[in-house]
Amino acid sequence: MDFMNFDYSILIRLVVAVIFGGIIGLERAERKHEAGLRTHIVLCLGSATVMIVSEFLAKQFGGDVMRMGSQVISGVGFLGAGSIIVHGSRVKGITTAAGLWTTACVGLAVGSALYVVATAVVLLMLFAMWGLRPITSRIQSKTAKYIVKINISNRTAMKEVLHILAAEDVLIHSVVLEEHGDSISAVLEIIPQRHSKIDKLTSDLIILEGVNEFSVI
Repeated sequence: MDFMNFDYSILIRLVVAVIFGGIIGLERAERKHEAGLRTHIVLCLGSATVMIVSEFLAKQFGGDVMRMGSQVISGVGFLGAGSIIVHGSRVKGITTAAGLWTTACVGLAVGSALYVVATAVVLLMLFAMWGLRPITSRIQSKTAKYIVKINISNRTAMKEVLHILAAEDVLIHSVVLEEHGDSISAVLEIIPQRHSKIDKLTSDLIILEGVNEFSVI
């Protein structure tokens, strides 16, 4: 390598990729996600490196400059899929997966020296993940559904459970009951209202006389 004629502005691209990846990763790290600060930095740096190398090879030997970059976009899909977790009726990690994919795109933009585009994308991502968080939390608190399983020793206890749910302003979307002698097994799909806390609801019902089991599936 000719160090005298080397384009050292390429190093600026790599540093910017680390900075931008770190900015995005801070939000995920704050939320205690596995794909946090270091993951986003490495991903953005790696995709920027791919774009720089691809640009160099295209200049030296010809060919499609985006061939390697397109492989990054498709490859990150597998990384994002690994961050998605299905727990019962709830799915977690979709935002993280989308963030990883977009971080790779930011790296490609930085690797192509499109700093204005990369900056705009990072700012818009921060607005979507930080700025819109209160709004999404408010919406989710109104629409979040939980499936709970209750095992009750008698009908009187079932009435007490329904009374507590009504007092806590919890909407019951569906109920499936199965009787086993004197005991009753119930699977309920409930929607707690904004002020209702599922943890508090669980603690209130589990100590109720006649309730043998209360669990969130």
